[in-house]
Amino acid sequence: MRQVWNKDAAGNSASRVPSESEVSISGVRWCGYGGSLSLGTSRWRPTRGGNVIPALTESGLLPPGRHAATMAEIEEIFVERAPHADHRRRIFRAFELYADMIGDVLERGTFWVDGGFCSHKAVPPDDLDLAVLIDSTLSLTDKDHERLVPLFTLQGVQVGQPQVWANRVQPMGGLIDSFPVVAGVPEQEEYWDATWSKVKGPDGQPIPGAIKGYLEVSW
Repeated sequence: MRQVWNKDAAGNSASRVPSESEVSISGVRWCGYGGSLSLGTSRWRPTRGGNVIPALTESGLLPPGRHAATMAEIEEIFVERAPHADHRRRIFRAFELYADMIGDVLERGTFWVDGGFCSHKAVPPDDLDLAVLIDSTLSLTDKDHERLVPLFTLQGVQVGQPQVWANRVQPMGGLIDSFPVVAGVPEQEEYWDATWSKVKGPDGQPIPGAIKGYLEVSW
């Protein structure tokens, strides 16, 4: 089984990853995308991280940097204290269930959490964005890999039975937008760090020179 992602997080076409950017996890080759890159437990609980999330900027964004957090802290700041709390609570419930499901397959890993959910913008977020850092030393079976595939955003999906085609399919009914990252591969981590640090304007395009922060949750 071979999983190849050929587009970036915004759905734009990306150049094919060089073979040296592909990383084998338990014999299955995964690759991502973007720039030069272009890649349990029954109850999930974070075991590392957990600081007070820093105060948001005047624009309602996290200050630049990667900020360690717990699920409880994220719920408090970005659900209970945020605009559109009821709407956000539904997304967060999906995140909790998603974390349980991926924790059933991966005994350890890290989420980089981003998107409009990690802000206090006036417009309610559509979903919650995740980069999932996967430890390439984990021993995963073919069944484990099959369980992981539907937990990531898929693009250009074509199904034979029933005959269906979709431009984009996100996990958890579209409430999570999730992408795999092989932990320890610098170009992959650098790509997602740069992507999650971008600030987008009302037109959805990155604002030149503007950066923001995002969250990290590890288990």
